[in-house]
Amino acid sequence: MSADPSQLPSVFILDDHDIVRFGLATLLSTSGELRVVGSASSLASGLDQIRRLEPDLVISDMSMEDSKGLDTVRAVVQAQAPRSVLIVSMHDEVLYGEQVLSLGARGYLMKETAYAHVLPAAHHVLAGGTWVSPAMNSRLLNRLTRRTQGPRAAARTGEFALTTREIEVLEKLGKGKTTKEIAYELELSSRTVDIHRANIKRKLGLRSAAELMAYSLSRT
Repeated sequence: MSADPSQLPSVFILDDHDIVRFGLATLLSTSGELRVVGSASSLASGLDQIRRLEPDLVISDMSMEDSKGLDTVRAVVQAQAPRSVLIVSMHDEVLYGEQVLSLGARGYLMKETAYAHVLPAAHHVLAGGTWVSPAMNSRLLNRLTRRTQGPRAAARTGEFALTTREIEVLEKLGKGKTTKEIAYELELSSRTVDIHRANIKRKLGLRSAAELMAYSLSRT
Protein backbone atom coordinates (compact mmCIF):
# COMPACT_ATOMS: atom_id res chain seq x y z
CA MET A 1 0.00 0.00 0.00
CA SER A 2 1.38 3.41 -0.98
CA ALA A 3 1.94 6.05 1.67
CA ASP A 4 -0.67 8.72 2.28
CA PRO A 5 0.76 11.76 0.43
CA SER A 6 -0.32 14.06 3.24
CA GLN A 7 1.94 12.14 5.62
CA LEU A 8 5.07 12.48 3.48
CA PRO A 9 7.77 14.98 4.53
CA SER A 10 7.05 18.38 2.99
CA VAL A 11 9.55 20.28 0.85
CA PHE A 12 9.68 23.89 -0.36
CA ILE A 13 11.94 24.85 -3.28
CA LEU A 14 13.56 28.27 -3.59
CA ASP A 15 15.39 29.01 -6.87
CA ASP A 16 15.32 31.84 -9.39
CA HIS A 17 15.43 29.52 -12.42
CA ASP A 18 12.09 28.06 -13.54
CA ILE A 19 13.69 24.99 -15.07
CA VAL A 20 15.52 24.14 -11.83
CA ARG A 21 12.40 24.53 -9.69
CA PHE A 22 10.37 22.41 -12.10
CA GLY A 23 13.07 19.76 -12.38
CA LEU A 24 13.59 19.40 -8.64
CA ALA A 25 9.85 19.42 -7.94
CA THR A 26 9.24 16.72 -10.54
CA LEU A 27 12.09 14.55 -9.28
CA LEU A 28 11.04 14.78 -5.64
CA SER A 29 7.30 14.40 -6.26
CA THR A 30 7.58 11.41 -8.59
CA SER A 31 9.78 9.60 -6.07
CA GLY A 32 6.70 9.01 -3.95
CA GLU A 33 8.83 9.72 -0.87
CA LEU A 34 8.44 13.50 -0.49
CA ARG A 35 5.76 16.08 -1.29
CA VAL A 36 6.55 19.50 -2.69
CA VAL A 37 4.25 22.06 -1.07
CA GLY A 38 5.45 25.18 -2.85
CA SER A 39 8.21 27.07 -4.61
CA ALA A 40 9.36 30.63 -5.26
CA SER A 41 11.82 32.53 -7.45
CA SER A 42 12.37 35.47 -5.09
CA LEU A 43 13.56 35.51 -1.50
CA ALA A 44 10.77 37.80 -0.30
CA SER A 45 8.02 35.57 -1.68
CA GLY A 46 9.82 32.45 -0.51
CA LEU A 47 10.21 33.63 3.08
CA ASP A 48 6.52 34.51 3.29
CA GLN A 49 5.53 31.06 2.08
CA ILE A 50 8.07 29.27 4.28
CA ARG A 51 6.69 30.96 7.39
CA ARG A 52 3.13 30.13 6.36
CA LEU A 53 3.64 26.55 5.18
CA GLU A 54 6.32 25.49 7.72
CA PRO A 55 7.79 22.79 5.44
CA ASP A 56 9.95 20.03 6.88
CA LEU A 57 12.73 20.93 4.45
CA VAL A 58 13.66 23.94 2.33
CA ILE A 59 15.86 23.34 -0.69
CA SER A 60 17.33 26.70 -1.66
CA ASP A 61 19.76 28.26 -4.10
CA MET A 62 22.13 30.96 -2.84
CA SER A 63 21.38 33.45 -5.64
CA MET A 64 17.81 34.75 -5.97
CA GLU A 65 16.13 37.54 -7.93
CA ASP A 66 16.34 39.84 -4.92
CA SER A 67 19.18 38.41 -2.80
CA LYS A 68 22.64 36.96 -3.32
CA GLY A 69 25.10 34.72 -1.53
CA LEU A 70 25.33 34.14 2.19
CA ASP A 71 22.65 36.77 2.93
CA THR A 72 20.16 34.45 1.23
CA VAL A 73 21.30 31.47 3.29
CA ARG A 74 21.13 33.46 6.52
CA ALA A 75 17.57 34.65 5.81
CA VAL A 76 16.29 31.21 4.78
CA VAL A 77 17.82 29.46 7.81
CA GLN A 78 16.31 32.06 10.13
CA ALA A 79 12.84 31.73 8.59
CA GLN A 80 12.98 27.93 8.55
CA ALA A 81 14.45 27.35 12.03
CA PRO A 82 14.44 24.90 13.67
CA ARG A 83 13.55 22.86 10.58
CA SER A 84 16.10 21.81 7.96
CA VAL A 85 17.66 23.70 5.03
CA LEU A 86 19.58 22.09 2.15
CA ILE A 87 21.51 24.48 -0.10
CA VAL A 88 21.79 23.54 -3.79
CA SER A 89 24.11 25.94 -5.58
CA MET A 90 26.22 26.41 -8.70
CA HIS A 91 29.00 27.86 -6.54
CA ASP A 92 31.96 25.64 -5.71
CA GLU A 93 31.60 24.01 -2.31
CA VAL A 94 35.26 24.80 -1.61
CA LEU A 95 34.36 28.49 -1.56
CA TYR A 96 31.04 28.41 0.25
CA GLY A 97 30.30 24.98 1.70
CA GLU A 98 31.74 25.43 5.18
CA GLN A 99 30.34 28.96 5.52
CA VAL A 100 26.88 27.75 4.54
CA LEU A 101 27.01 25.00 7.17
CA SER A 102 28.28 27.41 9.81
CA LEU A 103 25.18 29.55 9.20
CA GLY A 104 22.94 26.63 10.13
CA ALA A 105 22.14 24.88 6.84
CA ARG A 106 22.23 21.09 7.15
CA GLY A 107 23.73 20.33 3.76
CA TYR A 108 25.45 21.71 0.66
CA LEU A 109 24.97 20.20 -2.79
CA MET A 110 26.39 21.51 -6.04
CA LYS A 111 23.89 21.81 -8.91
CA GLU A 112 26.07 19.74 -11.22
CA THR A 113 25.38 16.70 -9.02
CA ALA A 114 21.98 17.72 -7.68
CA TYR A 115 19.76 15.45 -9.74
CA ALA A 116 21.79 12.39 -8.79
CA HIS A 117 22.03 13.18 -5.08
CA VAL A 118 19.21 15.51 -4.02
CA LEU A 119 16.85 12.72 -2.96
CA PRO A 120 19.30 10.89 -0.63
CA ALA A 121 20.58 14.27 0.57
CA ALA A 122 17.05 15.39 1.43
CA HIS A 123 16.33 12.20 3.38
CA HIS A 124 19.65 12.39 5.22
CA VAL A 125 19.09 15.99 6.25
CA LEU A 126 15.48 15.30 7.26
CA ALA A 127 16.75 12.50 9.51
CA GLY A 128 19.01 14.95 11.32
CA GLY A 129 22.22 14.35 9.40
CA THR A 130 24.57 16.76 7.63
CA TRP A 131 25.10 16.26 3.90
CA VAL A 132 28.35 17.16 2.15
CA SER A 133 30.24 15.54 -0.70
CA PRO A 134 32.97 12.98 0.13
CA ALA A 135 35.57 15.44 -1.16
CA MET A 136 34.33 18.22 1.10
CA ASN A 137 34.12 15.89 4.08
CA SER A 138 37.74 14.92 3.47
CA ARG A 139 38.78 18.58 3.37
CA LEU A 140 36.94 19.30 6.61
CA LEU A 141 38.54 16.30 8.27
CA ASN A 142 42.03 17.30 7.11
CA ARG A 143 41.53 20.85 8.36
CA LEU A 144 40.21 19.63 11.68
CA THR A 145 43.13 17.22 12.01
CA ARG A 146 45.60 20.06 11.50
CA ARG A 147 43.79 22.16 14.10
CA THR A 148 43.80 19.40 16.69
CA GLN A 149 47.25 17.89 16.15
CA GLY A 150 49.94 17.69 18.80
CA PRO A 151 48.62 15.71 20.64
CA ARG A 152 45.14 16.02 19.04
CA ALA A 153 45.29 18.97 21.39
CA ALA A 154 42.17 20.90 22.35
CA ALA A 155 39.54 18.56 20.99
CA ARG A 156 40.99 15.36 22.47
CA THR A 157 41.56 17.10 25.78
CA GLY A 158 38.01 18.40 25.65
CA GLU A 159 36.66 14.85 25.53
CA PHE A 160 37.45 14.51 29.23
CA ALA A 161 34.72 17.11 29.86
CA LEU A 162 32.08 15.08 28.02
CA THR A 163 29.44 13.20 29.97
CA THR A 164 28.87 9.48 29.45
CA ARG A 165 25.79 10.23 27.37
CA GLU A 166 27.66 12.76 25.24
CA ILE A 167 30.37 10.17 24.57
CA GLU A 168 27.67 7.72 23.47
CA VAL A 169 26.22 10.29 21.09
CA LEU A 170 29.69 11.12 19.72
CA GLU A 171 30.46 7.45 19.11
CA LYS A 172 27.19 6.91 17.25
CA LEU A 173 27.84 10.00 15.13
CA GLY A 174 31.16 8.41 14.22
CA LYS A 175 29.25 5.37 12.95
CA GLY A 176 27.25 7.59 10.61
CA LYS A 177 24.05 7.61 12.67
CA THR A 178 21.55 10.43 12.18
CA THR A 179 19.88 12.34 15.00
CA LYS A 180 16.70 10.27 14.66
CA GLU A 181 18.63 6.99 14.69
CA ILE A 182 20.61 8.03 17.77
CA ALA A 183 17.43 9.13 19.53
CA TYR A 184 15.82 5.75 18.84
CA GLU A 185 18.83 3.69 19.92
CA LEU A 186 19.41 5.67 23.13
CA GLU A 187 15.69 6.05 23.87
CA LEU A 188 15.89 9.85 23.82
CA SER A 189 13.98 12.57 22.02
CA SER A 190 15.52 14.12 18.91
CA ARG A 191 15.55 17.43 20.78
CA THR A 192 17.66 15.91 23.57
CA VAL A 193 20.12 14.50 21.03
CA ASP A 194 20.40 17.96 19.45
CA ILE A 195 21.21 19.41 22.89
CA HIS A 196 23.92 16.78 23.39
CA ARG A 197 25.35 17.60 19.94
CA ALA A 198 25.48 21.29 20.82
CA ASN A 199 27.20 20.55 24.13
CA ILE A 200 29.75 18.31 22.41
CA LYS A 201 30.58 21.03 19.87
CA ARG A 202 30.99 23.61 22.63
CA LYS A 203 33.21 21.41 24.80
CA LEU A 204 35.40 20.30 21.90
CA GLY A 205 35.68 23.74 20.33
CA LEU A 206 34.00 22.66 17.09
CA ARG A 207 32.35 25.41 15.08
CA SER A 208 29.78 23.64 12.92
CA ALA A 209 27.81 20.45 12.38
CA ALA A 210 30.24 19.57 9.60
CA GLU A 211 33.23 19.83 11.96
CA LEU A 212 31.40 17.69 14.51
CA MET A 213 30.74 15.06 11.84
CA ALA A 214 34.35 15.12 10.65
CA TYR A 215 35.70 14.87 14.20
CA SER A 216 33.41 11.97 15.12
CA LEU A 217 34.51 10.08 11.99
CA SER A 218 38.18 10.71 12.82
CA ARG A 219 37.79 8.80 16.11
CA THR A 220 36.68 5.54 14.46
